[in-house]
Amino acid sequence: MKKNIAAILFVISTSAAAGFLDLYNGVTLGLPLPEHDFQYLSPPLATKNTPLLLIDFWATWCEPCRVSIPKLNALQQKFSPQGLQIIGISQETKTEVLPFLARIPMHYPTAVEGKLNLHKALGVKALPYAIFVDKKGIIIWRGQPSEINDELIEELLIKQKTPG
Repeated sequence: MKKNIAAILFVISTSAAAGFLDLYNGVTLGLPLPEHDFQYLSPPLATKNTPLLLIDFWATWCEPCRVSIPKLNALQQKFSPQGLQIIGISQETKTEVLPFLARIPMHYPTAVEGKLNLHKALGVKALPYAIFVDKKGIIIWRGQPSEINDELIEELLIKQKTPG
């Protein structure tokens, strides 16, 4: 009984600190972004040597994903001149995603998964979910798109400009 209570308290305290979806999704900070082969539905941005890459995992059926699109559009417009690049990735088919994009435009590159599925490689199971990847290809932040704000992006961009 004591072991069960201790386990429950551990899960609750950990969930509060890291966020339940972080635990559920299993993305590990500090690791390199796994191999992937997106099939772009809009022109891709150059991601080689990108100071800061934001990958948004989303789906057409996901209401919180739809809610975050205008915010991500605004962040792309505001911070792309400073080096932020956003990519929206769905596990759905092109046939499912293209009509959605005609109704709700994303002002950043969008793609669907290829054979090297990044959702699976990272263990992303719950949506929406986002990660930031630094200029060296290392995952440096994970969480909900709703948690992303100007201050976070500015802080991450400054860290990318700092040598080391």
